[in-house]
Order: sequence, then structure tokens, then C-alpha cells
Amino acid sequence: MGNYVSRFQVIQSTSEGYSEKCGVASRPPPCPVFPIQEPTQSFWTFPPSSIATHVSSNNFPTHADVVIIGSGISGASFARTLLKIDQQRNDNSDPLSVVMLEAQEACSGATGRNGGHINPPLYHDYEDLKRSLGKAAARQIIRFRLAHLDILLEIAEAEANDADCREVQSVDVYFDDTTFVEAKRKLGIFKTDMPEEASPFRIWEGQDARERYNLSDLAVGCVTTRAGAVQPYRFVTHVLSRLLEEYPKSFQLFTQTPCVSITEASSKSPFYSLTTPRGELTASHVVHLTNAYIGGLVPALGNVVYRIRETMSAQRPGRALQFQANDAQKKKHEQRSYVFFDSPGQKGFDYLTQMPDGEQELMFGGGREPLPETDVKKNGQVRASKGMYDVHSAAHVSGALPIYFGATNWGAEAVSVAESPVDDDIHADAQKRIRGPWTPGRVKALWSGVLSVSVDEFPWVGRIPSAISGRRSPAPGVTVSEKGKRARTADPGEWIAAGYTSEGMVHAWLCSRAVALMVLGLDNASGVEAEGHYGAGQTVDEWLPACYRITEARLRHASREGLRKGGVAVVRGGAGKMKIYQGV
Repeated sequence: MGNYVSRFQVIQSTSEGYSEKCGVASRPPPCPVFPIQEPTQSFWTFPPSSIATHVSSNNFPTHADVVIIGSGISGASFARTLLKIDQQRNDNSDPLSVVMLEAQEACSGATGRNGGHINPPLYHDYEDLKRSLGKAAARQIIRFRLAHLDILLEIAEAEANDADCREVQSVDVYFDDTTFVEAKRKLGIFKTDMPEEASPFRIWEGQDARERYNLSDLAVGCVTTRAGAVQPYRFVTHVLSRLLEEYPKSFQLFTQTPCVSITEASSKSPFYSLTTPRGELTASHVVHLTNAYIGGLVPALGNVVYRIRETMSAQRPGRALQFQANDAQKKKHEQRSYVFFDSPGQKGFDYLTQMPDGEQELMFGGGREPLPETDVKKNGQVRASKGMYDVHSAAHVSGALPIYFGATNWGAEAVSVAESPVDDDIHADAQKRIRGPWTPGRVKALWSGVLSVSVDEFPWVGRIPSAISGRRSPAPGVTVSEKGKRARTADPGEWIAAGYTSEGMVHAWLCSRAVALMVLGLDNASGVEAEGHYGAGQTVDEWLPACYRITEARLRHASREGLRKGGVAVVRGGAGKMKIYQGV
């Protein structure tokens, strides 16, 4: 969730099919078709959006040109791109009919449960990317990740202006000399090869770093740059709400409507047939935007996109940390996000942003022992996930912040709003929102969520080959609108954007936009209006990293990499920011 990725690198599986060290089993049990109802409430999801349980019609449609499975940030990006471009066409074709299916409430998955960071891995894994893919490909990936910050800021300002999407200063904090030296070395390589992208980076040493960023005496140094933070649930639900209002005849959302199965086209029906509790729905295009749960409906991908569960929290800052000497200093602190790196022996990191209003909650996540989110077969029975955070991870998240900042900088514990009188002038709705269903004390809310880990570290994007989906595609030319006219799209098929390896906020938007352009048959067009300035005048193949494309060859290679001799599962040395430990 957010940025933290696995402290497991190489893990031996047990005979029961799960790891003794809370890692990924070498032969993961089947992924459930749809996610469980989470038992913990994400701080982001209160108060719930007006579309949380939205059902567009009491009459469930029997056909759609495009069915989207999933309503997180990937679904929002795909639907927004598809609908906007399709409705701008002037070619006498009917607008596409689009149905979005969500198994639980709108944006109730990883997007609504993450850390709210827009903070890409950059210098952390650039050297590794260059070594494995070459300098040109490494630069493309870095620019792709970086583009998300300005794109999301721009969209939020226009379409979700109360989602608290803001630019912040990112502070990578190091508590180990060896790791800090390695970080500076990697940053030096990044600066040499990509000086423009690296220009905002600065290094802060020792006491200067500790005083400037209110850190404990244990910190040895920091690396800073620009990044972003957002209320992710509010951002996505606002975008989806606008789409429902703007395209009422073309776009429908059905929450609490899981897609249970997909049947290929046959002599009886030229379309895919999707089974849901509300009825059968046929479609020319099925777009899988379920991230960690992709293995449920595309089992072949269950061996290369794993699910892990991580812990997130909302905490009241200590009084000394919360109340700086003046408003300017408070404003500075609100505009920071932190990543706390551990020692080489632990190999992990935690992440933090601060809310700009309310109780200025510290949104802190990570933890020590990410759990495999699996339905484990034991004694021939399937043991369903309970959806709870691990006790050790929860204990770490609940207690780490005063250590990271130091007792003096933290100060006394804050008094919760629930324990103090509320100004009579504050509107009743605002009082309810501030107090909410939360607990008093430092830890206001504690929850967990499921994220994905791709075994080759990269997202899976594009048309799913029939050999992978296990289903034949409808014949070309059968994309027909509800009025019976041809709707212009690519040939029918199944599509995917998933496997973000805990970095969804800096991958999902553009990956899903790429898929939308592919479905529209515009992936080879260079004149499509760009999102922000990224990809202007380029085709999808030119701006989407080639290593993100889903192919049969890539699946075979990733499967071999993920399952090694002796039943050992591996995520190659960790991904993204975890690469900081590669040379130590």
C-alpha cells in the first residue's frame, strides 16, 4: 500500500503451500474471483462517497460494448479516457456503452486503502533498470513514473478539487550509514544520466538533516525531492461521479456486483458472457482492472501476480510535532512526506504523509511482516483469508513514529477531538466527520489492504492473448452498439492493467489510459490529445514501456523466474525502492 514492498526476497515454502516467514508460497493457492468484504475500515472511506453503493439501474443491462471489472484508480482512468475520446469522435458511429462492475463498494480495494503517496521510485532502482534493460528503457520508465505527479495534480484541480491532491517535499530518511552511502552512490548515477529529472534532489547530512526534518538522533541523513500526496478514495470517487453525470446514457456503474465467471464466444453468442448475481451480461471487450485479484478470472496470471496484505494507519501527531512555532512552519510540515529506510539486515521501509486539515493526521504505513493474502489449502480444505492485519505489523506501525522523530520532537500525545469540546460554531456534519467512528489515543484508525507483487517487477498491460485467458475472443467486427450500429473499437478481446507491485499511484493512471487507447484502436495514433504533457505527439508504443506489455513469452519467463528449484519463490531482490539495499 503506497510504497512499501516485501521484506521477503527468497522464501522457502512449506508443504502446506504457504511461507514460514510470511512470504509468498512457491505454489500459491488459487486466487479468489473477487475480494472479501474487508473487516477493517479505511480512514479514507469515511464519510462514504455518494456513489459508494451506486447502482445505475434496477434493470441490469444484458449487453455492453465494454465491461470494466474494478472501480479503483485503474478503472477511473480507463473509463475517463475511453468515454472522453469516444464521445469526441465525429464518424457517425454510435457512442460505446460501458458498464463498470465492482464486487464491493466503489473504490473499496487497494486504492481506497493505500497510503495516498504519489512518490515514485527513481534513483532507488534506476541503476538496476539500466543494467537489466538498457539506458533508454530505464529512462523511459523513470519518466513514465514521474509523469503521474503532474497529471494527477492537474486532474484533481479540475475534477476532484477537495481530494487534497498536493505537491509535497519527499524526504527519504536513512538510519544506517552503509545504506545511506549506497543511496548517495545510486543518486550520483541517476544525476549523471538524467540530470533534468534529478535536479530537484538534495542530500542532507547528519545534524543538519535531523534539525531540518525534526528527526530522531538515530537518523544519519536524508535525500529530498518533489513528490505528491492525495486522498485517493475521494479522488477516484469524484472522477467516477463526474463520469456518471456527464455520460448518463453511455456509462453505468454497478457496485456490489462481482463478476463470477466469463464464458468465451460460441455459436450461440458472438460475445463474451459475464455472470454476476444481478444476471448475465454480454460484451465485446472485457477489461480486467482488479490488480492483485487478476488471478481470479485469469488463473494463468495467478502465478506471476501475487497478493500480499499490508498495514496502514491514521495517527494523531504528538503535540510538539503537530504544533510548530508558527503557521509558516506548520505549513511546511504539512507539505512533506517521509519514507523511512531500515538497515540492510531488515531491508524494508515505512511511509508517511500528513493531512493538511482536520486533526492533521499522520497517514503512516508499512510494517514488519507483510502477509501473503492467500486462501490456503490445509488438510484438503480452503482456509479463507480473514482480511485482518498481522499483529506484529500493526504493533510496529502503531509504535514507530515517536522513534523515527524522537521523543523530544514528538512531545506529549495529542488529545483527540472526541475527548475535547467542539466549537458550537462548527456545523454538525463537520463535527461528525472530524470525530467519525475512530478511536481516541495516538492511533486513530488502523486497517489493512491487499496489494499486488509482480514477480518480474513490472505491470502487466495490454490485450490478453487467448492462450493466457483460456478463452477465445469474439470474431473481429462484432462490436455493435445497443442500437445495432457498428461501434468503432479494436477487435474484441480481454484487456489488462494490473500488477503494480505496490506502486499503483505512479503506474495505474497511464497504464490504464494506454489500455483505453488500445481498446479504441488508437494505440498507433500519434495525434491523440495527451494527458498533461506526457506522450504528446507519440503513439502508445512510444510512451508505454515495452516491458509492461503482456505476452505469452513474458508469462513463460516470469513463471520460470517466480518458481525456482526446491520450491523457492522469489521477487528479484525486492522492487522499486527496495533496490536501495541491492548493493549493501
